[in-house]
Amino acid sequence: MAYTAARLFSTVVTQTFFRDIQVIGQENIPKDGPLLLFGNHNNQFIDPLVLIFIKESQLFQIFQGKFILQQQPNMKRPIIGHLGKALGGIPVERPQDLSKRGFGTIQRIDGNIVYGLRTEFKSQCKINDILVANEQEFQIVEIISDTQLKINNNGQLDSPIRNLQYKIQPKIDQSNMFEQVWIELSKGACIGIFPEGGSHDQTRLLPLKPGICIMALGASQKFNTKVKLQPVGLNYFKGHKFRSKVIIEFGVPYEVSQELIDLYAKNKREAISNLLYEIESQLKTVTIQAPTYSDLSAVMIVRSLYLPDKARLSPQDNLELVKRFSSAFYKLENHPEVKEVVSQVKMYNYKLKALGVYDYQVMRMEKNTIMDIYKIAFDLFMALFSLSFALPGYIMTIPISILLNTYTERERQKALANSKVKLSGKDVIASYKILASIMIVPAAIAIYTVLFHYALKKWNFISKEKQLKLTLIFFLLWPFYITAMIRSNDGLIRHSRKVKSQILFFLYQSKYRKLKKQREQLQDKIRKMVDMLGENVVADFTKKRVFSFDTKKDKLDIDNVFCSLEELGI
Repeated sequence: MAYTAARLFSTVVTQTFFRDIQVIGQENIPKDGPLLLFGNHNNQFIDPLVLIFIKESQLFQIFQGKFILQQQPNMKRPIIGHLGKALGGIPVERPQDLSKRGFGTIQRIDGNIVYGLRTEFKSQCKINDILVANEQEFQIVEIISDTQLKINNNGQLDSPIRNLQYKIQPKIDQSNMFEQVWIELSKGACIGIFPEGGSHDQTRLLPLKPGICIMALGASQKFNTKVKLQPVGLNYFKGHKFRSKVIIEFGVPYEVSQELIDLYAKNKREAISNLLYEIESQLKTVTIQAPTYSDLSAVMIVRSLYLPDKARLSPQDNLELVKRFSSAFYKLENHPEVKEVVSQVKMYNYKLKALGVYDYQVMRMEKNTIMDIYKIAFDLFMALFSLSFALPGYIMTIPISILLNTYTERERQKALANSKVKLSGKDVIASYKILASIMIVPAAIAIYTVLFHYALKKWNFISKEKQLKLTLIFFLLWPFYITAMIRSNDGLIRHSRKVKSQILFFLYQSKYRKLKKQREQLQDKIRKMVDMLGENVVADFTKKRVFSFDTKKDKLDIDNVFCSLEELGI
């Protein structure tokens, strides 16, 4: 019952927040456990909700009544904590969640010795605690005095540390948590985990934590249980924005090998290292990786340019193509032709932003004055029609939007200040928008309902009984109106973009013709580059092409069609 309620909640939240949710590889989900489902962590509380959303699949059956790992502080939060308990969440205590600011300052570090000023190392520190200074972590091996510590430096000091504030992270005994996970895995449970350890907004994976390896190898060794591991990629496209898109890809599950289990009994460090490398490799196969946001944007443009203008790929092929171009960025980053094309693509993308249009709009531009006027008139009518439904909602949600934006911006800055890995803190925006909406929107609806009833009473043109009925109807229709407003807003944005691009193209035709010519030249370069370097990225590339430009094959298919028609006497 609790799981069903939690799943219903996640479905409503994800379907409302995201405009498009695509699932790839659903057939790969095992029919039974034990299973460790591991994914990337780019959208804080949204990530587990997206996984729970998957409906009419084996994942729903496996997860029901099972467990998902959750940070201990989040178990104490309203809404998120209740949701975690409903899902049978196993709380995980992290050292960084319990870190405390140290007294005094660190004057310097000479070799393995830390010298402090007005510090209280004896009362604040313990052996094996972690000293964090200048975004570097050092294990404490000996407490000499209140102002001197001995640390395990191992030559990892990147820069001199002098007169700095510092933090102390306690060593946490996770044995009880691991024991609980092993027991549940031995019962055939499915456990979800994000091995990066925390959410972030980077365009590549963070270094993975070894906990997932200890869970898999420990359960296999202790209970003689073959644990399956399955990667799941949560690929967000502007995932912090309302009505954005997410593609979820389930990779192929695999069992922990007996060789690794045997090695774990002899050499835990080596076995964990080997399995962690394998897990990272598997996670990269289902996620889009890029060095920077600029490169990621270029990858998306390259994918769009590579395909023929009217090509339609399945979500699976579309994502595979993006991942291949992303992989090429890493493998061929120093290749002169690749560097030249990437530079030209980034310049093309810059021009798109400067002119306020999208690549697909440039692709569809044609010189036809009558048709252009018709398109502008049609899209303008559709935009105004959508606005007629959305406008009242816009007006009523102005105070809600102000409150949401103020709250999420404050939380974003707080998360950014407390993190060493976040670039701008965008990964927490969607989560806090949803959390705040759950409290603010019902309150706003109640206030508007009271105001509506007050207005009916003040005008006093109908009986009290009808006033109550109309007030009740007004209150009950809110969910339907909110849904209609969201859909109308989607249509308004879509048609407004079309009107804008068509008017700009109509007014500045020469500039856009040059841009379209540049697009065609880039398209030709990219296709030739793929033909030339494809084997360097994908083994046996010719047979594994996502899209083929074989015109001979197309002609042969047409000839076969005509032959078939002749056989029918046509």
